[in-house]
Amino acid sequence: MKQLFYFLFGALLLQGCASSLEGDVYSRNEAQKAMNFKWGTIESTKPVVIEGDRTEKGQLAGAIIGGVAGNGLTNSRTQGLATAVGVVAGAIAGQMAEEKMTRAQGLEITLKLDNGENVVIVQEVEKVDEFAVGDRVKVISGNGKLRVAK
Repeated sequence: MKQLFYFLFGALLLQGCASSLEGDVYSRNEAQKAMNFKWGTIESTKPVVIEGDRTEKGQLAGAIIGGVAGNGLTNSRTQGLATAVGVVAGAIAGQMAEEKMTRAQGLEITLKLDNGENVVIVQEVEKVDEFAVGDRVKVISGNGKLRVAK
């Protein structure tokens, strides 16, 4: 029962690491803040993969799960070694799982702004055909971030 609790705790901790970089998803601190935008036209798009996060949360969740698993697999004579191996292996596996869970489909969007400036923005997208060459779009800037929106 205790092992199931630690497994579920770790899974919830990893799920909390997920975030979105999509053009239509705003963080809480961006809401109700003035942002600037410029109009532009898409010149090209290229599908990309946005790598996932590798934080201490994934390591911690994996270490807990691995430690509990290692602790429960052996007899008392080798239990300490098995627990230590489980913690290390779990931390590595947890970090890798977090990276996979937070990896996202992205799009590199090359734009020509109406003022003549060329800009390249990479952002998360639902579908790679969400934006097309020739689309008129807004380039929204605020909090040091740029995003493309139709």
